[in-house]
Amino acid sequence: MTIPYFIIDTFTTEKFRGNPTAVCVTGKPLPAAIMHAVAKELRFPVTAFVEEVTAGDEYPIRYFTVTGEIAACGHATLAAANVLTDSLLKERIRFSTIENIQIDIRIEEDIVYMFYPRYSMELLDVSPGLLQSLGIEKFREAGFCKELETVFIELEDAALLKSIQPDYRWMVKSNPFIKEVVITCRADNNQYDFLLRSFCPWIGIDEDPVTGSVHSVLAHYWKERTGKYDLTAYQASERGGEVYVKALDDKVLLGGRTVTMGRGDLSV
Repeated sequence: MTIPYFIIDTFTTEKFRGNPTAVCVTGKPLPAAIMHAVAKELRFPVTAFVEEVTAGDEYPIRYFTVTGEIAACGHATLAAANVLTDSLLKERIRFSTIENIQIDIRIEEDIVYMFYPRYSMELLDVSPGLLQSLGIEKFREAGFCKELETVFIELEDAALLKSIQPDYRWMVKSNPFIKEVVITCRADNNQYDFLLRSFCPWIGIDEDPVTGSVHSVLAHYWKERTGKYDLTAYQASERGGEVYVKALDDKVLLGGRTVTMGRGDLSV
């Protein structure tokens, strides 16, 4: 069987920046073991698999890392949206995840926007071990989002956020029951509203270059602190990337640009 695949840099307009993602387009459902094997072979942070079989404009999508399947991934959804809207010449499509969550996609000029659920978080007393693994002594606020299994920590300034060098092994050992830690703070320039970094060693990604789904929480979190509904975030990883965020009443609109790096065929 031959599967077309695409390599997309997401949340960026520059090659070799943003989050590199592989998208595989299949004509029928593949066994999970095959999709996992392909993800391990390609070794991108996340590989998306989209079935080009649809009722209307809805397409099944699944996400795999080198360690296994994950339920959601914003940057991989963005990459898949780029591939399908380009190939099908459509400006609106819908993805359906393994958890039967529908993600509507629309194109505005050259930005791909994704409608995501709005999630909240409960205040959290962060464990000393997790803070130690991040090298954090002081922070403004912390919370936990059960839907994303993610801890969020707001730091006091951008310099601290950019300087953190986590101990990933200690991070996992200190709290084995989560999937991600996001640190965030106000931006240190007028170009952006807030900054973030994302650490996911639990799923085989030490630092995610740019992440989308966590803005399901961050959009309204920063709307409350800035008074702005339209926000621009910068993920201050080594590769870096920009995320455009709109905090709607009951949903979050996430947007980003993409660059196609290559395409080819896989024989499986």
